[in-house]
Amino acid sequence: MLRKPEGLPTEWTWPFSLSTITAGLRRHLEDTGLQVLEVESFPLPHRSPSIGRIRGLLVSYASQRGNGSIRLVLKEPLGTTRVGLAGAGRREVGVYQSLASHLPLRTPALIAGSPYGDWLIMELISTAVNPREWKSRDYLKAIESLAGLHDRFWDLGQDLDAFAWLSRPHDVDFEVHLTAAAQAIERLVSSGSPAALTGDPERMVLLEALIAHAEQIAEPLRDEPATLLHGDYWPGNIAIVEDGAQVVYDWQLAAVGPGILDLLTMVVKSEWWFDDLPLEPQEMVKSYRKDLKQRTGQSWSAAEWNRLWDHALMWRFLQEWLDLIAATPGPLLETRARQLEWIWLDPLSRALERL
Repeated sequence: MLRKPEGLPTEWTWPFSLSTITAGLRRHLEDTGLQVLEVESFPLPHRSPSIGRIRGLLVSYASQRGNGSIRLVLKEPLGTTRVGLAGAGRREVGVYQSLASHLPLRTPALIAGSPYGDWLIMELISTAVNPREWKSRDYLKAIESLAGLHDRFWDLGQDLDAFAWLSRPHDVDFEVHLTAAAQAIERLVSSGSPAALTGDPERMVLLEALIAHAEQIAEPLRDEPATLLHGDYWPGNIAIVEDGAQVVYDWQLAAVGPGILDLLTMVVKSEWWFDDLPLEPQEMVKSYRKDLKQRTGQSWSAAEWNRLWDHALMWRFLQEWLDLIAATPGPLLETRARQLEWIWLDPLSRALERL
């Protein structure tokens, strides 16, 4: 058993053991003689909303090469994103342990992780560019990387069945998401907030209609080639580092499904948080479709793509945003009332009319 080095506190309060972080750092730094001297927390800069608790770790160590320290990130996901689904942390641990070496994009290094996803220790990636300050070239680069990710696993849905912890929203997990959406509507009605929804009978009818037509909404998405989805792909989960490379993290919503869902998330979530973007959404879509056609040969007519976009929009709102809105404090959500209308409610109403 590894002896606790002098200097460490008598009471160990971290969710991981001393031996676990020591072994992880020995692998990461390729130093079999490394000894951890001290583990302390430090505040991380503001990060966009995520699932669970995130803390900075400063780990001091001694080795044959001399003493040193390294800054890491401790993530402690809170339960599951949906009752009945694999935990968010389990999915992220699974991606880093089983799929990271196959991904055509850069991810943070996993130092150690609970096999159940209760906690993860990862290298700290410091972004050199605030996501709000991204230029059009940064968005285009991220879109190119997204097309590359989808191409790598294009039409390999059956192969991805080997990873049972991945979410499968349109088949195995369909009823789970539908139940969560119905419960979210109940919470909205009970709270009477936000007024932009609950105070407008037509909007509430819209939400009920989405659930009533859920099977019809999911049908064309099920017919698309399945690939590996990041699940929450947008600038808030992509760090641009000093050399200009982009590092993609937060794989807690990793899933199997049609690539258009990742693209829609990229567009809609960027609009939600950043308002005016340096690149028009139509240009992001155009770039993705062009790149994917060159890589896979897959193409859609304008009518086919518009129909898919309608269904992806409706499904994404059902799958994630209804629950998110229901869990957001009313006063905070009221500040986003304008975005709620023009990004979600108006487009959803038009999509339902075309259904």
